[in-house]
Amino acid sequence: MFDELLKVVRILRRRCPWDRKQTPNSVRPLLLNEVYELNEALSNGKRKAIVEELGDYLFVGLFLARILEEKKGIKLKDVLRATVKKLRERHPHIYGAVRVRNADEVLRNWERIKNKQGRGSILAGVPRTLPALQQAQLIQERCKRVGFDWQGPDEVLLKVAEEMEELKKEMDKPRTGNKRPRARIGEELGDLLFAVVNLCRHLNVDAEAALKDANRKFSQRFGQVEKVFARQGRELSAVPLAEMEAVWQQTKKGKRR
Repeated sequence: MFDELLKVVRILRRRCPWDRKQTPNSVRPLLLNEVYELNEALSNGKRKAIVEELGDYLFVGLFLARILEEKKGIKLKDVLRATVKKLRERHPHIYGAVRVRNADEVLRNWERIKNKQGRGSILAGVPRTLPALQQAQLIQERCKRVGFDWQGPDEVLLKVAEEMEELKKEMDKPRTGNKRPRARIGEELGDLLFAVVNLCRHLNVDAEAALKDANRKFSQRFGQVEKVFARQGRELSAVPLAEMEAVWQQTKKGKRR
């Protein structure tokens, strides 16, 4: 079936007007969309959706490979050959005589091999376009591979408390006119967010997924609040905060007015 999919890709590039006009740049957002759609399907765990979205993801990857072959002479067989070579080199415990005891040692070997290949920094290659939470978690995971990490979640929780205290100190500083020093507050907020991502990682929680779940939960609850006052024929902007808060608390408890 892999060969059949490649055949479809080649036919579409030759015969479909829309597919023929695509370029590497025009395919980039499509590839990102498919990654997010596949990620959502995996989160939902529905087999049919996973099969469909994984297929779309593979198609767009092969479609991009075909365009790059046409435009830049990058052949798919060379890409596959290079990938196979890299994976074998970075798994010497499978394709060599290296012994490992656990997954952490596999990652440390991976980093040592990459360093020998002249990578420079262990943080080289962290995509700048990643969402900030994912980027922070990836940076922290890379540092963990070389032993630069907290010992456990309790230590990270203390760091979170420390960053909250530093933020509070900045917020308590005298204002200049009617403004607080935004640059320093922004910096301390960034440090606090980075520490919270570290806590997520140590608790084996994906920070990006956790925040998305929180967004979804908040949106559902707020939607219930909106419905309550809509049934009363009241504009939400005219409802006192205390009254909205009371309905919010009822919604959290699963009650409906």
